[in-house]
Amino acid sequence: MKHFLLLSLLAVALLGVTSCGGNRTKNEGVDIISSMLKEAINEAKSSDDSLKATEDTLDRADSVAVKKSNAKGKVVVIDFFATWCGPCKAMAPAMEKMEQKYSDKIEFRKVDIDKNRSLAQKYEIEAVPTLVILSPKGEIINKIVGGQSEKYLDSLFGSL
Repeated sequence: MKHFLLLSLLAVALLGVTSCGGNRTKNEGVDIISSMLKEAINEAKSSDDSLKATEDTLDRADSVAVKKSNAKGKVVVIDFFATWCGPCKAMAPAMEKMEQKYSDKIEFRKVDIDKNRSLAQKYEIEAVPTLVILSPKGEIINKIVGGQSEKYLDSLFGSL
């Protein structure tokens, strides 16, 4: 009985390491996401209506003030986080590096789910951290749930 209790506690602890709450979903492969991002960017370059669907999201996101026009034609990555979330804090430095490295191609935004519950509900955020990747037209390309390594993020965003 002691072994069962110990294993149960260990399993719960391991689940808490990668995300804070909600059901973990399996991440799609980097190649699949990268392919979808490239396709969305190419489509946006040939369209005049890019970003219309994301204007509300960008207005309400909590990151540094960046004009909406700066995101036109770019993929938008929204980092849904909470100040009390350990994996969110652990992933923050990697996300800052990604923003510095890829801001010419990607518009990065952060949304504190406790300060902006309506936006978290709109994107059906069940756990933090969650990255929501939007095409330049505002369509959801993918959601990545749980803490991600700098290496994984770099391989994902670097493929654009």
